[in-house]
Amino acid sequence: MTSFTLKNETRVLGIDDGPYVRGSERTLIVMTVYRLDGYIDGFLSGWIDTDGTNAAENVGDLLNNSRFKDQIRCIISDGGCLAGFNVLDLSALHERTSLPVITSSDEPPDTDSVMRALSSFQDGEQRLKLLTAHSPYPISLPDGKCWIRFEGIDGSDAEKVIRRATIRGRTPEPIRISHMVARSLSDSMERGYNI
Repeated sequence: MTSFTLKNETRVLGIDDGPYVRGSERTLIVMTVYRLDGYIDGFLSGWIDTDGTNAAENVGDLLNNSRFKDQIRCIISDGGCLAGFNVLDLSALHERTSLPVITSSDEPPDTDSVMRALSSFQDGEQRLKLLTAHSPYPISLPDGKCWIRFEGIDGSDAEKVIRRATIRGRTPEPIRISHMVARSLSDSMERGYNI
């Protein structure tokens, strides 16, 4: 693992999903291509199965087939689950894209609650193994703590990425932007607008 050099022009990809709708088959995901100087280079969007198992596959394919692939230095996801309990397999996504992967959460891990929720899934044990395969790493930011997990990068470099990508609060800016865009697009689709 080589050390990370972060410049203002370094680009990271921030991922978040649209609102979780129980019973829906698919959930929108939005990815923001974000430079560490605060400039947004573009967006990617796609779908993953709600409560499915294809998060790493679909995220990896969307990025690999995009014009941004060669510019991205690191992937940052909002937590380890997208679209309900579609667990993001960090190792699989790292292998698929050859990029470091970091998940970031502004809440401490609550394994007991997650275990209870996953008990209703036939493959709940496997999903839990994916979620707990990487130990949470706390980071103290000016506005409080966040917890990260990572693959393909060491802890000190992952911390550098999160610190540089977080402008205020405890959420990295590319995740915050993806969250807003995904919510807005989901709301528009719910109201029947063609987008």
